[in-house]
Order: sequence, then C-alpha cells, then structure tokens
Amino acid sequence: MQNSGTLTTRRTAPKEQREQQLIDAAMQIIAEHGLSGTTTALLTRQAGLSAGIINLHFGNKDKLLEATLASLVQEHRARWMASLAAVPDEPAERLWALMEAHFAPEICTPTKIAVWFAFFGESGHRATYRHISENFDLERSDFMDECCTRLVAESGKAALDPERVSHLIESTADGLWLDMLLYPEEMDVDNARDQMRTLLHHFFPRHFEMPANPIYP
Repeated sequence: MQNSGTLTTRRTAPKEQREQQLIDAAMQIIAEHGLSGTTTALLTRQAGLSAGIINLHFGNKDKLLEATLASLVQEHRARWMASLAAVPDEPAERLWALMEAHFAPEICTPTKIAVWFAFFGESGHRATYRHISENFDLERSDFMDECCTRLVAESGKAALDPERVSHLIESTADGLWLDMLLYPEEMDVDNARDQMRTLLHHFFPRHFEMPANPIYP
C-alpha cells in the first residue's frame, strides 16, 4: 500500500514546480521587457510551456505577475527572519540583520531588483505593489523605527528623530538597490553593505564600526 504522504507529494509537486517555473520565467521577462512588455507569448516561451498553462495555474497573466511579486516579498521576509533569529536582542544587531537580508546576494540579484523597480516605476502597477507589499513594508518600517528609537536612547542623541533616521536608512537602502541595477560595474553587494554601514556609523558610531575601506573618510 502506498504511503499517503508520498502520494500527496507526487500529486502536488508537478503543480508547484510548474508554478515556480512560470514565476521564474516572469521574473526574467519582466527584468528584460518591463511589466508592460511582458506578454503571455514571451512568458510561455521563456518557461518552455504551452500557452494555456498560465490560465490553468494562475487564472490569467496579471495573477501570475502578482504571484511573482508576492514570491519576492515572501523570500525577502524569510531571509530577514532567518538573519534576525541568529542575533541577540540588541538594536544594532537587529537593524543590521535587516540590512544583511536586504543586501543578501540571493535577494538583490539584478533580475530581482529589476522586478521590484518595475512595480515601483510603472504607474499602472503601483496599486498592485501596495496591495501585495503593504503589510511587509509596514512591518519593516515599524521594526526599523523600533531599532532606531532604542539606538537613539542608548546613544544619548536626543536631537535625533528616530523615525526620520529610520526613513533615511530605508531610503538609502532602496537607493543602493537602484545603483546596483543601473551601475552594476560600480555597485556590488559588498560596496552597498559598506555604504550602508558607513551611514549607520555616522548616526550611531558607538554601535556601528566604520568599514575597513570606507567610501567616505
């Protein structure tokens, strides 16, 4: 008699594999052609699947695009949670865990960054981005606010507004992603991390050391 778990795996694995295959294809096509240039024909050709497979697994092309963004959000959060679980309950360690996830090599590949910015940049899809990413963005912003509030208190820098510092850090992190997308020959993962640590050092020198080869003196 077959084990029910084995039978279930055999039945579900092809569906999961096909969906991931389509999501991977969507990432590649979005990165190369933008959201507006992502057609069903390009998607199925990239995935090596038949034309009706998108409707079978996602309902339509737009739902596949939404699933593609959702997969990036889930991956980013999972990487952040993994980094966070490995550090003590110290604000600097916790904040850097988020930055480490943001600049993890498997998270900020050129293709994945291009997909993020496709949703940022194309007006017709910004509402989709907000709908899918809102909870993650709020969770991350609240987390950064908390870390910065604790760091300001520990540093004795009462003049610093923790929320403004948090917003500047988040904006810089996104800006470094943009640099990695536009100028990959100049901005890689290590360079981006060094620039972020330099910024954090200037705000909280007691908590963050200057990189060994700082961008700024």
